[in-house]
Amino acid sequence: MVSLSDTAAAGALEAGDTALLLASLEQAPVAMAVVEGPEHRYRYVNAAFRALPATPAAQPGGRLVDGFPGLADGLEEVRRSGRTARVSDLAVTGADGRTRVWDIDCAPLAGSEGARGVLVTMHDVSTKAAALKATEELLREVNHRVKNSLQLVSSLLTLQALSSKDTELRRQFQEACGRIGTIAQVHQRLYQSQTYSEVAFGAYLRDLCRELGGSAAAAGRTIAVETDDVDLPADTVIPLALVVNELVSNAVKYAYPEGQPGEVAVGFRVQPDGRKSLTVADHGRGLPEGYDVARADTLGMKVIRAFIGQLKGKLRAEPNVPGTRFVVDLPA
Repeated sequence: MVSLSDTAAAGALEAGDTALLLASLEQAPVAMAVVEGPEHRYRYVNAAFRALPATPAAQPGGRLVDGFPGLADGLEEVRRSGRTARVSDLAVTGADGRTRVWDIDCAPLAGSEGARGVLVTMHDVSTKAAALKATEELLREVNHRVKNSLQLVSSLLTLQALSSKDTELRRQFQEACGRIGTIAQVHQRLYQSQTYSEVAFGAYLRDLCRELGGSAAAAGRTIAVETDDVDLPADTVIPLALVVNELVSNAVKYAYPEGQPGEVAVGFRVQPDGRKSLTVADHGRGLPEGYDVARADTLGMKVIRAFIGQLKGKLRAEPNVPGTRFVVDLPA
């Protein structure tokens, strides 16, 4: 087999054997066209291009943008600048009434006065787009079912708690239900999201604290939230939300003496370099003397440390004068 890079073949083309070149383009399996001028009229189309159902005017003198109106700006930019460009995911309804999705490469053809024409190469990615849409719908349905399953588990635990006469056991069941509910909320957000992989964390954090505030109100506590709006991956949101749940619940229960009202402040900030910080603060009685967050052996603190470790973050506690501020530092 002779390659066009071989000396003999290259010499033949240099000698003006345009017939061979045109025959090759005509039989190429990829749809190609050459358009010229500000109206992007066809100068040449190959057989694969003429067969496209979206191009009823694919003949000399016809305009490419009549069949692909979304290409006009891209073609003009290539013609003006002399630089190649790609137009991706262009949906076009063809003469057969079917909508197809195209990736279109546009390359300038230089003449004596710069780019005088544009070589257009078409790639039908409809199958890929359909597969992507099907995958997104599947993920959407998975998140919906996971959320429903978690709610079912939470309901079963609630029934189990109600059947027990042990106050401490009921409290533990309620805490477990709260953790499960936090995860279920994330999957609900993913179900409602357009990306199915990221969550608008600012909105989610406000909703989470609003729910926690419902139970906190019975103890005279309020929860205030200040947060930046940022999209985070689901595998970041779930552990981070559980950390918020634990820290806020602990502050509601232990920061203030029984019967004394108080506020728990939750903040989430994103730094310009991508680092993030979560704070949960109160103005209560403060931590006990010698309390060390790295050594505390309560279940809540073990859960907090485990998930912060999963996020490769660091936890610290500092005085809030009065009260305590827990800070979670997360890397970019």
